[in-house]
Amino acid sequence: YWCPFTKVSPLYWCPFTKVEESFNMQAMHDILHHGLNLSAYDHHSFPGTVPRTFLGAMITALVASPFSFFFQSVGAPKIMSQFAVRAALGLISVAGVSSFRWQLGKKHGAAASVAYGFVTMIQFHLVFYATRALPNTFALALVNISYGYYLRGDMTRSMCLLAFTGSVFRFEVLILAAPLFFLALYRKQVPSLLRLIGSASAVGAAGVALSVTVDSLMWGRLLWPEAEVFYFNAILNRSHEWGTSPIHWYVTSALPRAMLGTALFIPTSLWFNPRVRDLFVCACVYVSIFSLLPHKELRFVLYVVPVFNMVCAEELVRLWRGRENPKYGKYWFRGATTILAFTLFGTWGFLKVSQQNYPGGAALEELHNLERLNVTRGLLTPHVHIDSSAAQQGVTRFIEEQRRWVYSKKEGEHDMAGYTHLVTDKASVEGFVPFITVTGVDLSSVMTSPRPRMVPKMRVFKRKDLDVAPPPPPPPPGKPQQATEADDDDEEL
Repeated sequence: YWCPFTKVSPLYWCPFTKVEESFNMQAMHDILHHGLNLSAYDHHSFPGTVPRTFLGAMITALVASPFSFFFQSVGAPKIMSQFAVRAALGLISVAGVSSFRWQLGKKHGAAASVAYGFVTMIQFHLVFYATRALPNTFALALVNISYGYYLRGDMTRSMCLLAFTGSVFRFEVLILAAPLFFLALYRKQVPSLLRLIGSASAVGAAGVALSVTVDSLMWGRLLWPEAEVFYFNAILNRSHEWGTSPIHWYVTSALPRAMLGTALFIPTSLWFNPRVRDLFVCACVYVSIFSLLPHKELRFVLYVVPVFNMVCAEELVRLWRGRENPKYGKYWFRGATTILAFTLFGTWGFLKVSQQNYPGGAALEELHNLERLNVTRGLLTPHVHIDSSAAQQGVTRFIEEQRRWVYSKKEGEHDMAGYTHLVTDKASVEGFVPFITVTGVDLSSVMTSPRPRMVPKMRVFKRKDLDVAPPPPPPPPGKPQQATEADDDDEEL
């Protein structure tokens, strides 16, 4: 029962989103707020480097729509709808985890299921990504369900799910399917090879047809989004334009950060629990293949973390059952408990640092708070320019005010005189004065100092001719207004 809570809890600590989530967040906003008015959708103005499928955004928006429509009907801020769609995505992620846990419990026992759930809840990255509107998050939910079918021995459904996921959301899932398929053949768990290949091919083709139909309509041209992504990343190999990492980066940096202290359970679990070795080897093969690409991100290999967590869970169960062993049993179990405590502490540290990673959203929210009185009194009609840096660090259409505010994300050099406020990471802008400064963690100081340094990350500038103090608010009802100097002069006269 704690799993849904932990998956959704990052909404409170980190309510904003990053550039990787931009397409799906804007798509969910437009689906909920513009409906069939496709001309108003954000992707026409800002299509991104490669097109993405709308299917994940549509499913999530459908789940969140009752709550979003309620918030709209009562005039609540639009950011409440952002909370709703991210919470809906979190519940979809929970459904995937629960499916895997259920089959794990039936296959390896209830204790393994409980241990797996606990390990998953105390790791930062799985919890953090559960509500992030990334194609990898949609894919991970389906991969978890596929793992459940795989444990049950239903290879046909498992491969069909992976084929659908790879054709619609993330092509690399097909790479993950390959070692799992060959492992099933090796174990002689495929009753009919032709039926499995035929079913998986048919489901994959259905996913392609569905994606082409829906996304061609939404994008206004014939396309299969995931094919274009594959061509851009694998054939053209242009993903390196977003940075490169050494071939060992997943093993030496990304996965240890994802696992934290629980990674220490893997070696002993592989030694004492032979039944988890095969799936672990499949996960390692996938990581090895993907390590060949120069551009690396943790989310690309996030699908192997559930398998690693299953390996950890088996070891925790072994230590739990052996805690009464008179020969060092209780000490090994106490050591495991200490590791779990440190893992939870590390998760808390990651969460606190992540709070500082969305200065664009924080700056725009602070601007709304400071200028709300002037706007309500009709003294100001804000026309806010949001530059690309702010848009990549927390700003979405969900956090824009609905009434009297005008926003622009126009790129390139152009006349800024028509704007009342600028949200930017620049240190100064001619004709504007600093109004708000949002600080964040200097990442270069995180590993070199026990107390990370805070530096300016984002600023809001206000046009000089508008840089006047707002009039004081009226006194509360029943409270006499204080006399001003002018009133005192009148009384003397």
